[in-house]
Amino acid sequence: MTRGARLIVRDRPDAALTTLVEALRAERFDVGDDQMSKALSARGSEWIAQDLRIGAPAPTWSSGIVDAAVQHTPLAFVPGLRLRATPTVVIASARAHDEGAELVVFSHPTLLGWTTANDAAHLVSAALDRVEAQYAPAGLLVSREALRATRNDGSPASQAFVRDVLGWR
Repeated sequence: MTRGARLIVRDRPDAALTTLVEALRAERFDVGDDQMSKALSARGSEWIAQDLRIGAPAPTWSSGIVDAAVQHTPLAFVPGLRLRATPTVVIASARAHDEGAELVVFSHPTLLGWTTANDAAHLVSAALDRVEAQYAPAGLLVSREALRATRNDGSPASQAFVRDVLGWR
């Protein structure tokens, strides 16, 4: 299962990042604080980024029963009864590219707790489909590729950056 994607769009990096963040928010991700942007700024990075989070801590025995009972019924759309996702940090990042902006989004499910499942993947995929639907009809989407990993080359989406800056495990 893919963990992220790289898109090239004909737009400014800040506008493209805003589009990506809004698409993730529409899929129930909560926007993090400004810790990521401060760290990038302090390092003089070419990247701009925002962390987003989803997930709840380990379910109790009774909440696990509720999850199992409602997950394939219309009750699954009731906000208080939605299936819990593994706690996950998603990094939405952008930088300038010859054709406009390079967007990289990557999910980091927790390594701690009751599961390491990438069960937020379908939400990230839906958000990426939203971004693509916004850029593609106008001919502003240059490319989209799936990512199974990111290099630890200073990218805010890398595991090293997320671990060192956000303390995420």
